[in-house]
Amino acid sequence: MSIKEWYSSQTPREQFIVATTAIIGVGALLYTLAYKPLSTGIESRQASIETKQRDLEWMKQQSPRVAAGGQAIQAMDKAPYLLLDEAIKKARISTPERVTPDGSQGARAQFSKVEFNKLLQVLGGLEQTYGLSVKTINLSRKEAGEVSARLSLEAYQ
Repeated sequence: MSIKEWYSSQTPREQFIVATTAIIGVGALLYTLAYKPLSTGIESRQASIETKQRDLEWMKQQSPRVAAGGQAIQAMDKAPYLLLDEAIKKARISTPERVTPDGSQGARAQFSKVEFNKLLQVLGGLEQTYGLSVKTINLSRKEAGEVSARLSLEAYQ
């Protein structure tokens, strides 16, 4: 007995129920296999595009900072410990207990008490200007905004 014969042998009420169930089943199948994956994919791609647009806007805002930091590093005309000492004096932060050479391309300094923000500005300036980066640093909090510091700088090539 084929499906067509079976369907024809049913009462009109049963035929209506079978037809309605088939239509609902096909609709649910289309929704599950076609519409839902497409709509979810579109939503996730729109969210991805919005995220990328926000990232692009942030990058555009940050481009002047990157451009300013991309200046050529100056050649060191003095030993690194002398450059560190000059930068400390120029920034008018507390004088370190010690500033000593650390090989031919490095310097060490020790502060018993120094303003943290100004120390970071000095170190950042030395890195941007001469390529002297912090090799090691040990900080201990003293008072609000002040630390004791031992640091070692090294010129990167």
